Amino acid sequence: MGETCGNKSQMAGKIRLMTEFCSHSSLGPEARIVKQQDVHLWEVSQAYHELIAYINTVSTTIQGLRLNDGFPVSPAITRLAGIFDQLEAMIHNNPPIMVDNAASFASSIEQGNKAYRRWARSMLRGIYPMVEKAVPASKCQYVNELGQYLSGSFGNSTRIDYGTGHELSFLFFMCSLFRAQILQEEDVAASALLIFARYLKFVRRLQVIYTMESAGSHGAYSLDTFQFMPFLWGVAQLSYEAPFSPRQMLDADVMTRYRSEYLLIGSIGHVADTKMGTFAMHSCQLWSLAALSSWAKIYRSLLFMYLDEVLAHFEIMQHIRFGKLMPFSEAAEGRQMEHARLGVMSPLRRRQLELKLEEERRQQAPDQAPPKKPAPKFAPPSPDFEDSESILSAGTTNTSLTDASVHLRSPSKDDVADKHL
Repeated sequence: MGETCGNKSQMAGKIRLMTEFCSHSSLGPEARIVKQQDVHLWEVSQAYHELIAYINTVSTTIQGLRLNDGFPVSPAITRLAGIFDQLEAMIHNNPPIMVDNAASFASSIEQGNKAYRRWARSMLRGIYPMVEKAVPASKCQYVNELGQYLSGSFGNSTRIDYGTGHELSFLFFMCSLFRAQILQEEDVAASALLIFARYLKFVRRLQVIYTMESAGSHGAYSLDTFQFMPFLWGVAQLSYEAPFSPRQMLDADVMTRYRSEYLLIGSIGHVADTKMGTFAMHSCQLWSLAALSSWAKIYRSLLFMYLDEVLAHFEIMQHIRFGKLMPFSEAAEGRQMEHARLGVMSPLRRRQLELKLEEERRQQAPDQAPPKKPAPKFAPPSPDFEDSESILSAGTTNTSLTDASVHLRSPSKDDVADKHL
């Protein structure tokens, strides 16, 4: 009798634990935008503010820098970049399906190469262990969320397509790395000029090898069939001491000389390589932007375009998932949007020049003792990111990273007109 009561008590305990487990609203990131009205909730969410802060902080930091410049690369960045080497190996193990005749070839071009689905299955099996090995053991609680954002950034295996929603999932991945303090303030430039550039090169390879379709509607008025961010961040790179003007960005000689140094020119070169005809015919949006007088104006137009045509687009946002690192809950009352400060030397570029001058002085006077290094401006990571502001959080008018005002004024009528250029 006592044994029976003990069994019942043990069973009741298991049922209680299972009930508690199943009562959780989500075991990981979940889709929160299920109807058009939810887009407004997204636009006032913590995740939205964090994303815009990350985009604009990167833009401020990388202006004046080239892809092959000597920006800081931490061990964390190196480990994350190694993920793409493993994903590249999966392409070799899942080559595109060869076709025997013209009709089959036309069909494969139209529908995408089915070998992509094999690659996607391999990626899903391996991506979580890859992320786990790339982040510190103390951050293992974030592997599930980071893995979902990263796995969602390579396209859709059912439709064999790719679009700006998949690119946005990768931005969630990058932003979450800062939110979890896996990446630090000094990693901002490398997150765009190394990690995002590596991602961009990889997804372009996927698109070409597996003849992926473009997700959504893209025509002559789009910047690119698949991407958006390399144009926005590419313009930010050129916003300080650019070696050519906006009117020259479509010139063949500029593409030849600078496509490996600037995200924008690399993207324009890719468009020229994959489309036939003139830019006025196949990419009239790019052709129109080249007529603007400054890179800052182009950046503003592109940012408004991104906010309006990607982040406010229900068909894109319904597929995005939100979790602990990128919460859908409403942002703190009074929190202001952060914005980029372009046209001035970025703090990172200034520090690089200061170090260069210091090295030159040291070589001229080798017996002179080197000056003491100043203490870092940012505080050490907090063990709980939710109880402290990340480097991308609002709530301040200045940051040690940008030394710039972070209050975004409401767009005027002229601004609204500009974003439809």
